Amino acid sequence: MKRTRYAKSDFKWMEWGAADFKRIAVDIVRRKKADYAAIRAIPADKRTFENTVYALEASGEQASDELNRISLLKEVSTDPKIRIAAAQMLESLQKHLVEIEFDPRMYAAMKEYAKKKEKLEGPEKLLFEDLMKGYARMGLDLPKAQFKKLKTNLKALGELGLAFHHNLNEHKDYMLVTEAELDGLPESYRSNLVKVGEKYKVTLAYPDALPYMAGAHDEDRRRELSEKFSRRGGPGNVALLKKMFRLRAENARLLGYKNHADYQTELRMAKSAANVWRFVRDLERRTKRQAARDLAILRADKKRRTNNPKAVLGSHDVGYLFKQIRKEKFEIDSDIVKEYFPFEHVKQATLDAYQKLLGVIFKRRTDIKFWHPDVQLYDVYDKKDGYLSSFILDLYPREGKYGHAAAFEVTYGRQEGNIYRAPLAAMVANFPKPNPKNPSLMSHGEVETFFHEFGHIMHFTLTKACYSAQSGFNVAWDFVEAPSQMLENWTWDAGILSRLSKHYKTGRSMPKTLIKRIIDARLFGEAWGVRGQLVLTSLDLIIHTKGTKDPVALYATLNKKLMGVAPPKNQLWIAGFGHIAGGYDAGYYGYLWSKVYAEDMFSRFAKGGVLNSKIGSDYRRWILEKGSSEEELKLVEGFLGRKSNNKAFIKSIGA
Repeated sequence: MKRTRYAKSDFKWMEWGAADFKRIAVDIVRRKKADYAAIRAIPADKRTFENTVYALEASGEQASDELNRISLLKEVSTDPKIRIAAAQMLESLQKHLVEIEFDPRMYAAMKEYAKKKEKLEGPEKLLFEDLMKGYARMGLDLPKAQFKKLKTNLKALGELGLAFHHNLNEHKDYMLVTEAELDGLPESYRSNLVKVGEKYKVTLAYPDALPYMAGAHDEDRRRELSEKFSRRGGPGNVALLKKMFRLRAENARLLGYKNHADYQTELRMAKSAANVWRFVRDLERRTKRQAARDLAILRADKKRRTNNPKAVLGSHDVGYLFKQIRKEKFEIDSDIVKEYFPFEHVKQATLDAYQKLLGVIFKRRTDIKFWHPDVQLYDVYDKKDGYLSSFILDLYPREGKYGHAAAFEVTYGRQEGNIYRAPLAAMVANFPKPNPKNPSLMSHGEVETFFHEFGHIMHFTLTKACYSAQSGFNVAWDFVEAPSQMLENWTWDAGILSRLSKHYKTGRSMPKTLIKRIIDARLFGEAWGVRGQLVLTSLDLIIHTKGTKDPVALYATLNKKLMGVAPPKNQLWIAGFGHIAGGYDAGYYGYLWSKVYAEDMFSRFAKGGVLNSKIGSDYRRWILEKGSSEEELKLVEGFLGRKSNNKAFIKSIGA
């Protein structure tokens, strides 16, 4: 399929309201039924790849765009009525789509085409195989009663997932602190807090909560905030999750799988839950010694600072003590480091680095009015071939907005006749917002997060895959983080750190001596961080293999076992674990699994230079442009020019 031009997205959808959502839902159902009827009507001997396989793929593209846009509005709209209406529409429509898409007659049509045994290669072969697997995994070969039960469960799961995220986004809690209780935090932090009388309001939003728990000297208030943070989502979300876990397990059994984890991993790089467990156990073994050393350091430091030999290390101490130890052991004061990372400079320097590395140009557009004045739009151009795609940046916290950092798909790139539908994605984050008194100073970790999430944007918007199912970050779920994780390494390169830094008062780059100390300290606490990921990975796997009656207690047990620290007694941590509610269910291991490939891919840049445009061009061609139009492992090895291995990953975690 030859591309002649790229078709841009329009932005009329930003004005959609409740009435539009209802109209669109009706239209999606009508179109889907008509498209499916047309495919079913084709005589068996007339079936081709184009009129059956591709027609089925294309039948959902417009609906996918519309649903992505409504999903984004649900997360970012400043109007709570729109957020609620969007959630209600998605919940209602999901049930209708299950009824339409779980159609044995469509599976029969695909089987009719399969009998022709046409020779397919490349992306077409993968698309056909994936669609056939998808229908088999829908339970279309099951007896009617079991099939009906499966569909009922899937509708319920959709409803439960939406309710979970609504509860989490709308969870309101905070802590009022005095001037004295802000001791240990820089002026740039308090200038971003809302004042309530003579006190300051510390919310559970990341820019408020995480710096406070890491910097405030007042242990009692850190403990209080940690307890509040560990209860985000509330008891209602725990109840919702228990229902979701039960339904997932039941569906897996109905489909003939031992458990939900085996069902989920079948189409991923891991292939089975057993393979994931082997990976997890190996990492537990490799990190055990160093994590034990970190724990001993933390315990000793707690006793020294409190002058109490019986002092018990709490979860509210960990971030704080790591920060203090880093300051003393490596002469790294994270508050001073922040002074070199004013947000606007970091943002522009990050965009500049990506443009240089990947051979693209970003052009800011101001002709579109978004849901909030802070939102920005950029068009992406290839230096030789012209317009490619667009991306949206919505980067500061607001009430009711999605509370973490993520890349949201809006329009998947795909071939449509003689045009290519240009991709559109949105980066939604919660970085401190600049104001006249404060340029918004970022921690080094936040700089790393920016690089990571923007890496997802590039993966999505630089695609050249013909089919939306293989486009952008539509890749194996345990590979999807690899391209972004690889790019985190740029924030640990001396040259890049110099480019990213600009003191908010003097305008000078970070001193080379400080940069060196930051890089030298990279492995300090790294094994501990991996163990933290293993807590969540194990929680996810146990729930979706063995099951548990009490996921709240399971989290506490795993935290104590793998970290040596008990979480707050009244914690409901899992109630705020959005990943397990959908998308990363039985898939949280993917963060560690994909890092193996991320570090292996980075080894090429480590040798040839992090801004080497030749390597960047190869990376773009092999990894970013192809999506999943070829097997992910083949793409990695094509980029590397060799077999992939875990040597760089093991080194990166200090194991």
